[in-house]
Amino acid sequence: MAKIRPFQAIRPEKSYGNVIPALPYDVFSDSEARAYVESHPGTFLTIDRPETLFEAGHDMYAPEVYEKANETFESWIREGRFLTETTPCYYVYELTMEGRVQTGLVAASSVRDYENNVILKHENTRADKELDRIRHVDALSAQTGPIFLAFRPVERVREIMAAAKKEAPLYDLTGEDKVTHRIYRIGGEETIRELTNLFDAIDHTYIADGHHRAASAVKVSRMRRESLENRPGKRNSNSFFPSCSRRMN
Repeated sequence: MAKIRPFQAIRPEKSYGNVIPALPYDVFSDSEARAYVESHPGTFLTIDRPETLFEAGHDMYAPEVYEKANETFESWIREGRFLTETTPCYYVYELTMEGRVQTGLVAASSVRDYENNVILKHENTRADKELDRIRHVDALSAQTGPIFLAFRPVERVREIMAAAKKEAPLYDLTGEDKVTHRIYRIGGEETIRELTNLFDAIDHTYIADGHHRAASAVKVSRMRRESLENRPGKRNSNSFFPSCSRRMN
């Protein structure tokens, strides 16, 4: 059964909701990333691609680059650019492009599910691509890019997600690519419990996108288990960050 759970998010404070979001780190070349960071002060790409804060030609895999990512992340938390959710929640994430809508559930997924093949994969991964995100996740004690999981349709899950979308969104923004993003919170204890139980009855989830991000998160978890770093007070390293999705209309 799939272990999908709510999580205590660190997310942008609402006034930064149109400033921080950025496209995924791996869709930019080095020059494109630098140009984007320069033209979009405060973008999350500053954290996702911290080499943009160094001189061109600086080794993007150097320890100080990942340290800079963590320094920026922690300083933005202290400055109030990010807030920490008071209790674990699920989130509904809706994307609209040219009238087509896709809705996903943002949650925490178990590393053990990946290791035990409850989460099924269809791609091999490259060690060099994994290493960058391993270093990044480990430096920040946070996973900054979601894994796109799919699951077989469950009507009650669809109903819960549809009900959440009747409330006011936490964020509502349209990117430069004309895709509209809306995020809603599912925070009621009974609804959270029901949603968790519904996933407990699902045999498998499937990685639709994000094989390298998933593999990297799992390897960080293993490293921390082996080094006894997963202690009380540490951010959770037994889960990674998926968006479980099915097309709704």
